Amino acid sequence: MPSHHQDLIIHNDLATLAEVRTLVASSVAKGGFPAHYLNRLQIAVDEAVTNIIEHGYEDRPRGSGSIQVSATVNPDEFRIVIIDQGSTFDPNSMTDLDIDRHVKSGHSGGLGVFLMRKIMDVVDYHYETGKRNRLLLVKYADSSSKLRAV
Repeated sequence: MPSHHQDLIIHNDLATLAEVRTLVASSVAKGGFPAHYLNRLQIAVDEAVTNIIEHGYEDRPRGSGSIQVSATVNPDEFRIVIIDQGSTFDPNSMTDLDIDRHVKSGHSGGLGVFLMRKIMDVVDYHYETGKRNRLLLVKYADSSSKLRAV
């Protein structure tokens, strides 16, 4: 089965998250990726886009910024690239979270990067100075493929 590719451009508005979830579901179905991963993929992508909207565009009016979401999916790999022009934030700069300590200390938020890392096999961030942020999320159907090149 060949790869399925789908693009979506949304604005920095949490109301657009439903469109992102639909893109993920449609891409999984049309690309033949195992459906049992769908909920986890939607959570990871939702967290990524939510972080961009809430933090990357926090100083801009709602709806004034754009976010490009591109999915390329086949039976072996779910790959999504998210591009925005918001403030920079490298998820790789965050240390691993001690979830037990986090919860015991009363924190309820701040789990987006933790969830992305737990769900996805690849979380790769690039920033082009003065241009854009690019976040790559990849999930392999066979998690032993985790060491493949990005």
